[in-house]
Amino acid sequence: MRRAYGQEFGNAEVAARYGLDRTFVIDVPAGTDTEAMAAAFAEFKDQIEYAEVDAIGGVAEFIPNDTDFWRQYGLHNIGETGGLVDADIDAPEAWDIHTGDPGTVTVAIVDSGVNRHTEYRDRMVPGINTEDPSNPDLTTDGCSSHGTHVAGIVAAEGNNGVNVAGVTWGAKIMPVRVLDGCVGFELAAANGVIWAVDHGADIINMSLQYPTGTATFRNAVNYAHDNGVLVVSAAGNDDFCDPGVVCAPARFTNAMAVSATTDNDEFATVSNTTWPNWSSNYGDEIDVCAPGDAIHSTMWISGHGDKNGTSMATPHVTGLAALIKSYVPELTHDEIRAIITATVDDLGPEGWDDHYGHGRINAYKALVAAGPTQIVASSPPDGEIDARQPSRPDGSSPAGWQWVDLTFGGEVSQIAELAIEDFAVTQEGGGAAAPPVVAVLPVEGQERVVRVILGEKISVKAWTILTHIGSGTSVHLGYLPGDVNADGTSAPADILRVIDALNGVVELPIWSVDVDRSGVAAPPDILRVIDLLNGAGTYEPFLNATLP
Repeated sequence: MRRAYGQEFGNAEVAARYGLDRTFVIDVPAGTDTEAMAAAFAEFKDQIEYAEVDAIGGVAEFIPNDTDFWRQYGLHNIGETGGLVDADIDAPEAWDIHTGDPGTVTVAIVDSGVNRHTEYRDRMVPGINTEDPSNPDLTTDGCSSHGTHVAGIVAAEGNNGVNVAGVTWGAKIMPVRVLDGCVGFELAAANGVIWAVDHGADIINMSLQYPTGTATFRNAVNYAHDNGVLVVSAAGNDDFCDPGVVCAPARFTNAMAVSATTDNDEFATVSNTTWPNWSSNYGDEIDVCAPGDAIHSTMWISGHGDKNGTSMATPHVTGLAALIKSYVPELTHDEIRAIITATVDDLGPEGWDDHYGHGRINAYKALVAAGPTQIVASSPPDGEIDARQPSRPDGSSPAGWQWVDLTFGGEVSQIAELAIEDFAVTQEGGGAAAPPVVAVLPVEGQERVVRVILGEKISVKAWTILTHIGSGTSVHLGYLPGDVNADGTSAPADILRVIDALNGVVELPIWSVDVDRSGVAAPPDILRVIDLLNGAGTYEPFLNATLP
């Protein structure tokens, strides 16, 4: 048996008010019926205030069950690789929104070839070998699984219990082999780009580096762009191209140039990379950066391992582009590029710089921005959009809510144009009419947040439902009688909270303490909570919320 809270309390009076100084934990042998034990302890009401079983939870993110996902810091960095927590592209947060519909987007891997790996073999489509035109069907990987590793970063199947997860889980992989082993001519790459465009590629990944950048190659990239295909390319490594010079094809205007970062969100250089023999290139053409050092992905036919370089950073961006395209198919290649660039996490000097570009990509922010104009969060909170959970009176508007801050996904320009007529207010329960929307205002410093002001305070006796008409998304705001401390349940602690409020120890809005809905906060409200908890009298479910 030990104290539940090991630290000293900065405010002993408040700690005592909530019993923190007299809360203990009992560790028991495995196999103990802890529920029965807690119930037995709870019977000693004159000595024990409450007894409960500790509960397990976790992050509110979609963490896939792929066995080696923990190694993929670029997608989700929790420090297990020794890096900086959250130095990642926020992939799990993005997967809460969308994981990539199978077969809707085709990504051409213009590279050393791609092996038919178990993680995506069922999604591979016919490709081409332009390096050896006499053997066009030879598209297997000829460079130590380089192209195979790239393809896995883009689109390895997620949540399948093995190996790794890609940034998007449903993209089709088109293998375009343009190298003889690990080297090749720009003309072969140019032909590969044109073939991929003509055979249905939506996005082209080129984790390739060429020091020259011929007009022939540039024109092939221009051909892809003018046919609506997004080209994403590696900035190159300074062991191949000179430092400060972005390699081709990344330096071409119509290619999206990607530099590399480490698990500490630092620019990848020989001083901080896992294999200290490479650095990311940089220069005026850099658009964005992404994790590229010690990246874990698919290799051979069913294995996996680590590789380094801007070759590994680039498919993170390509995978995000494919994820966005799957989520909102009508977006053009230029729009996708603009969304990715506008939703980065800024690193290095403020704003664009020649090392990090605009910043490290953020998949969650990109999907939010790419999606339709719709409510994605609110304050006061709804708990979950359309979940109809009672919101908590958190003190943000002590006199009662009369305004709601709504966070929107979608184009910022459209969010800025939201007006009164874009919203409707209805009520469920209670006899009063729903208050009208009287103003819609921007919130300073938050371009995705608008404040919707109502003509009167939100009723505590009904669900007030605020709906964005265009998307149909809405926020339900309500209040559970008896849940005075706003922890989501009605419990003995609420009795103490009412007493504190009536004695002036804490300030609560009257409708929070007025449990019996008499119109005044008074000692009978204490008795009402006690009656409810003891089952005395009839407790009518309030707005479909029942007493725990």
